[in-house]
Amino acid sequence: MLQPRIEMNATILPNGRVLAIGGSLNDEDTTTASLKADLYDPGSNTFGPAGAEVYARLYHSVSLLLPDGTVWVAGGNPQRGTYELHMEIYSPAYLLNPDGSPATRPTITGTFSSVIGYGSAFQVQTPDAANISSVVLMRNGAVTHAFDMDQRYVGLSFTAGTGVLNVTGPPNGNIAPPGYYMLFILNSAGVPSVATMVQVSLAANDVPPTGTITNPASNVTISTGQSVTYSGTGNDPDGTISAYSWSFPGGNPSSSNLANPGSVTYATPGTYVTTFTVTDNAGLTDPNPPTRTITVQPDFSLSASPSSQTVAQGGGTSFTATVTAGTSFSGTVSLSVSGLPAGASASFNPASISTAGSSTLNVTTGSSTAPGSYPLTITATSGALTHTANVTLVVSADFSLAVTPSSATVSRGSSANYTLTITPGPGFNGTVSFSVSGLPRRANTSFSPSSITTSGSSTLTVSTMRKTPTGTFTLTISATSGGLKHTWQVTLTVQ
Repeated sequence: MLQPRIEMNATILPNGRVLAIGGSLNDEDTTTASLKADLYDPGSNTFGPAGAEVYARLYHSVSLLLPDGTVWVAGGNPQRGTYELHMEIYSPAYLLNPDGSPATRPTITGTFSSVIGYGSAFQVQTPDAANISSVVLMRNGAVTHAFDMDQRYVGLSFTAGTGVLNVTGPPNGNIAPPGYYMLFILNSAGVPSVATMVQVSLAANDVPPTGTITNPASNVTISTGQSVTYSGTGNDPDGTISAYSWSFPGGNPSSSNLANPGSVTYATPGTYVTTFTVTDNAGLTDPNPPTRTITVQPDFSLSASPSSQTVAQGGGTSFTATVTAGTSFSGTVSLSVSGLPAGASASFNPASISTAGSSTLNVTTGSSTAPGSYPLTITATSGALTHTANVTLVVSADFSLAVTPSSATVSRGSSANYTLTITPGPGFNGTVSFSVSGLPRRANTSFSPSSITTSGSSTLTVSTMRKTPTGTFTLTISATSGGLKHTWQVTLTVQ
């Protein structure tokens, strides 16, 4: 070698030579960095000069053979916290003519199959067939810490035809383990083509399997917190399906190895692409796995309170509708209600809510509104998003109260009578009880009868005593039936 090297990188080239670059005399020492590159020829067991790097490549540096026959060089970590950020491309001499102009490269126009079997024949289409000297497989590299443990050079036997090379695959997995390789052809001048990616497989010309997402049948748009149910199937025309693999970015769970994984929940707004990949018994995967795009929209929630309100015929009541914004939600939510009984009307204040907040639903019944329990559905809509909340409106049959006379005058020690008349509204059949307030001291009352069912009259008798205070008093007469209550005021003058 031209220079001593520790923590160097060595990369096998398509012509079988090895590029040795980087490293240093002293480990992780930029002052003794080896910038000059060496090219090792295994045939003659000799090293020769191969140019020079601009940047030191020490610990944590990498070099990889690229499909165009060049070598990508990067990295370097001479000391903790210090990194080499520059990248370099090494162009081997086989890409140039002696005068420095670009060499004419052979071309691969196609392959009979992208999958190569052990010992199996396959064809490479090239207009340069008559001038090809070698066909090689170059295993894709995997370099770390100055070791590229996966790179491999595999020469293949072939014969040339018209516009085609008849090539025989590697003999076994010891020579070429299953996996992906770069296929190069080199002409008589040692110039390589641009590589074509191929797969070396245990089964020659094995047809890859195909997967199908059966559910959902198409792309889906959902709201945050909602789920998508997945199922799939696979088909292999020359074998069996041995494995299933789902990837659910943004979902929970994020992956599955079941054909029918079921429900996946999405909690964060965004656009996510689900992928379903099947593998057959030869280890081949679907080259074009099916996908579904899941669009998760920012969402909101709706609640309403109280859950139930009771109102008498002709009366009104209210509910509160509350919109709570989910992550990133910022839309305008419009409100509506359905399920109102005949003769009732409703309005929201405000009619819409921006992002989050509350609105009051005012419900007014008519005197003709039939008594009963009515489930109301409050609907909140923002674009394609819709949520509902349910409340109950109970309309009670009502009655009216009338009292005569409006005033009465008595002498102390005597009594006055008032007539209370109950008139039922539509459907009312309750029992009405009575009470009175505002009496002067030393006065007694009685109702006859004390209650009325559905309709009728009762006599309120107010009895005074000799020591009852004189004056004019306002009496409030109350008629109550369940949650319904009506009052009437009269006056009593005691002389």
